[in-house]
Amino acid sequence: TEHPLPPIEAVGGKGYGLYWLASRGFPTPPTWVLSTTAFALAVQRMGLQDLITGLVKAIYDVGDEWGQIQQVLEEVETRRRILTERLAEAILPDAVGRELEKLVIMPHQWAVRSSATVEDRPGQSFAGQFLSLLSVPGGRPLWEAIRAVWSSNFRREVLAYCAQRKVPLPRMAVILQPMEPITAQDRSGVVFSHSPIPKMSGALIQVSYGAGETVVGGYGGDLYCVDGENLYTQQMLPPQIRVTGPQGYMTSVDSPTEPPLTEEEARHLASLVLQVAEAWGGAVNVEFIWRAGEEPQLVQVRSAT
Repeated sequence: TEHPLPPIEAVGGKGYGLYWLASRGFPTPPTWVLSTTAFALAVQRMGLQDLITGLVKAIYDVGDEWGQIQQVLEEVETRRRILTERLAEAILPDAVGRELEKLVIMPHQWAVRSSATVEDRPGQSFAGQFLSLLSVPGGRPLWEAIRAVWSSNFRREVLAYCAQRKVPLPRMAVILQPMEPITAQDRSGVVFSHSPIPKMSGALIQVSYGAGETVVGGYGGDLYCVDGENLYTQQMLPPQIRVTGPQGYMTSVDSPTEPPLTEEEARHLASLVLQVAEAWGGAVNVEFIWRAGEEPQLVQVRSAT
C-alpha cells in the first residue's frame, strides 16, 4: 500500500523525490526532512520578513534585460548579505529544536542537503543553486549546517535566476541523512533512464569513486551505456575524487585507476533506474551512492528534460 506523499511545498523538490522513492520500495537511506515551516518560523523569529519582502519586490520590479537585473542585484547586495548573516545566526524554533536534539545525539555524520520548493521541478531545476554538505559532524556543526542551507536560499545566483525567469522566491526545506564516512572504495554518480547523448542510446550511467560531487560538479566519471544486451563504456577518469576527511566534511584525494563498475553492476544500476522510470511515468535521472560491500542506494530522482 502506497502512503500519501507530503506536498512539495512542505518538503521541497528533493524531499518529495525521496519520499516517492521510499514509498514505492526503492532503496533509499534513512531520511528526515526539516520542513519549510521550520524555515518560515526561523525567519519570523528573527524578524526578517520585511527584509525578504523588500528583496522580492526589488527583483520582480526589474525588467528582463540582464544588465538591469545585475544593477538591481548590486543595489540590494548589502541587504542580501545582512539577511544571510542573520539567518546564519537564526534561533531554532522550540518544537523543532526538541526533535532535532534526538538526532544530534546519534553517533553519525550527516548529509545536510537543500530541498527548496523549486528544486527538481520540470523546466526550472535550480540545479547547483543551493548548498548541500556531506559528512557534517553531529552536535553544533549539524545545526550550523542547517542554517547555512537556509541562508543559501538567498544566494545572489538564486535571486538572479528568479528575476530572469520571473518565478517566485523559493522556500527551503532541509534533508538530514545519517551517513558513514565516504571512502575511495565507495562509488557515486547519476543514472539517466534515457541517455541524453544522441550517439549513446539506452540507460546512461556516469560514476566515479567517492562522493557524487565529482560527477555532479562536472569533474569527470566513467560512462556506461546499457542498451539491451549491449554495453558501451568510456573512461573519463577524474584526477581526484571527494571523500570524507579525518574530522568530517569532504576532502580531495587521488582517484583509483581501476573501473568503478563491473559489467554486472552497470546492468544492475540500469535495470533499477528503468524500474524507477516506469513507476515515475517518464524518463528520469537518479543520483546514487554504492557503498563497498552493500547494495546501491538512491538519493535523488527528477524528471529528465
